[in-house]
Amino acid sequence: MARGRDRFDAHVAAVHALGKDISRRAGSVCELCGGGDDLRVIEVPPMDEEPDVDAAMLACARCRDVIEVKKLPRDTGDLRFLEGAVWADPLPVKVAALRLLRRLAENDVGWAAECLDGVWIPEEVEERLGQ
Repeated sequence: MARGRDRFDAHVAAVHALGKDISRRAGSVCELCGGGDDLRVIEVPPMDEEPDVDAAMLACARCRDVIEVKKLPRDTGDLRFLEGAVWADPLPVKVAALRLLRRLAENDVGWAAECLDGVWIPEEVEERLGQ
C-alpha cells in the first residue's frame, strides 16, 4: 500500500511541477473562463503515465468543481464562457470545454447544443474525447 501512495504522491508532485509552464501558457488565468482565483493545474483525461503539459490545464476553483465534481450550476448561463473556450489552442482546454458542452447539451441546455452544432472537431480532438 505504501508503494501505491508513494507513486500517487510522485504523480501529484509532477503535475504541480508543470505549473510554471502552464501558467505561462495561460497568462496566469483559468484557461476555461479567464478567472484568476484559486488557480491549480489539473489533468484532462486521457492522461499518460507521466504528467505532460499537453494533458493538463490551469483551472480556477469554479471550473475545477464543474469538471471534477461534475456538478452543473443551477444557472447554466454561468458557463457560457465555454462557447469561446471551445476554440482554444491548447488541446486539454478544448477537450475539457467540449466535454462540458456535451454534458450541458445532454441536460437540454439549448445554447450548448447550438454551440456544438457550430463547432468543427478535428480528428485528434475527437479521439481524445472518446477516451
